[in-house]
Parts: sequence; structure tokens; C-alpha cells
Amino acid sequence: MELPLLGTWECRIDDKRRLTLPARLRELLSSVDPSPELIVTRGDKGCLLIIPPKIWKEFSPDLFRAIVGGDEDAQRLRATMAVYGNVSRIDNTGRITLTDKQVRVASLDKGAILLGNFNRVELWNSEQFAAEFPELGEPRGDDRLAARYLDGMATPKEKA
Repeated sequence: MELPLLGTWECRIDDKRRLTLPARLRELLSSVDPSPELIVTRGDKGCLLIIPPKIWKEFSPDLFRAIVGGDEDAQRLRATMAVYGNVSRIDNTGRITLTDKQVRVASLDKGAILLGNFNRVELWNSEQFAAEFPELGEPRGDDRLAARYLDGMATPKEKA
């Protein structure tokens, strides 16, 4: 059964740029795609994306269609993903290796945060993650957004 990639995990990156994936995250990734390989590339707002090959195959045709259609933003995104991207194999101890470029562009050090974001995993510098996702004690309209989108998903019977 394919499960959404949800949750956050604190993680460590060793001196050889190896990131240990938590056991629960590895289980979730296996439910999406049993491949021992993951695509790692630059995401937005300073994070890295970690994407199972199955999801990458679903995502990439739209990007390539946009490029063929002359979309310059799509061309730039594709080039950026290529420059910072690699295919990383999960080793026997549950680690993947990041490139020097990936570590630099995401400002990663020994500690980082993994965020399961439905169909991908984001790897964040701890400070950047805290700035991007402050604790819920600081209202930012999260309740209003939840009500707007989640209430719309309820069936008419549930709304009554």
C-alpha cells in the first residue's frame, strides 16, 4: 500500500556527507517505491528534495512538456535540478550520500531536518526549517487555511 510521506525527523550528516534516513521514513519510502535509489536535487527556499524514482517519473513529463513548449522558467528549473541533482543509493545501513554542491546550496551541517511532504521528502538546514515552519503557537493563519481547504473536502452530509 502506498502511504503519503508525512512527518519530520531530526537527522545527522557525517563527515563523508552521508545522511542517515530514519527507519520509519525508509518504510514510508518503500511503500511508495521499493527502489533502493532516490533522486536528490535542489528544492525551493534552500532545501533539498529527495524523491523516489516512481514519483520522479510521474513529475518529470510535465516539466519536460513545459520545456518543449518554450517555458523559460521550466528550462531554468530543469537546468537547476540537473546541476544539483544526483541519484543516491540507500546503503545497507539506511544512508544516502549527498554531493558537495548539495550540502553547500542547502547550507547543511551535521544536524538537519527531514520533512515528509506528501510525495517527496525535503531536507532542511535546522535554522532555515525553524524560520520557514514556526511552532503553531505563533498563529499565521494556519487555522484559516485548514478550514478553507479541509472544509471544502468534506462531503455535503458531513458539512450539515
